[in-house]
Parts: sequence; structure tokens; C-alpha cells
Amino acid sequence: MGSSGLDSIDAKIVGLLAEDARLSTRAIARAVGMSPTGVSERLERLHSRGIILGYHADIDPAALGWDVEAIIGITTQQGEILQSLVNHVMTFPEVMTAYIVTGRWDMLLSVRARSHQALQDFVVGILPASPGFVRSETMVCWEARRRSVGAFLAGNDADGP
Repeated sequence: MGSSGLDSIDAKIVGLLAEDARLSTRAIARAVGMSPTGVSERLERLHSRGIILGYHADIDPAALGWDVEAIIGITTQQGEILQSLVNHVMTFPEVMTAYIVTGRWDMLLSVRARSHQALQDFVVGILPASPGFVRSETMVCWEARRRSVGAFLAGNDADGP
């Protein structure tokens, strides 16, 4: 078992579900060469260990009219106000993800907007009024690529050191 705590079968199950969360237990069982009951038991363990957190549809925000994607670096006031700011920004539908980071910025936001004007309204009007906000820099994304967990596991030797 590798440092991830997954044996090769668990890693394959997680990879299959990362690629298609709608797979049936039977389909997974066929793919890993186990009985459906055995796969069900492994799935239950993966859930109880917090490895599988849930099952989600991969929805394209642009198809829903959220065409503009940006990353916003934010400098904040220091101290407990940072957590308040994170909680505050997560209430806005534009914010997809908030990261507390090291380096130049205290926080990075991954955001979506319906238009460049809507992004500007968010960056210039809404964010600066947020508690603990000091300044920001916005970087509009021309293209984004995301690696799935399944691809990550494919490059990870589950039985390695």
C-alpha cells in the first residue's frame, strides 16, 4: 500500500469514479475483477475514511451563462479577519473557490461572471466593501485545464513506497 493509503484496487475504483461518478457497482466490479459485494464494501470504507466525499455532476459554467473566468489575488488585513473575509466571499455566486495561500497574496479566488462588466462590478464594487479587504489584482483566464483525480491516480504508484 502506498503513502496514499490506497491499494491498487481502491486506487482504480477511485479513478473510475473520478472519471464517471454514475458508474454502477456492477460496472466497477467488472472493471476491477471483483464481486459487486466486494466493491460495495470497499466503497463504504472509502466513504468512511473520507476519501470519497460525494458524487457530483461536472457542469460547464459557461453553458449556464457564466462565460468570464478570472483569478483574483487579494491582500487582506491580518489576523482573524481573514476567516471572516473567506466566509463572506463564499456567499457570492461569482466565487467558485477561495484559497488561503502563502506568497504575494493572502487569498486567491477563482471566480466566474456573466460578462466583463459583471466581473468589473464584482471586483470594483463588491470586493472592496468586504470586511478585511485591502487590495486585489484580477487576472482574466483565457483558457483553463483541469486534471481529474483519476488522471492523478494514473500517475501515482498506489503500491509504491
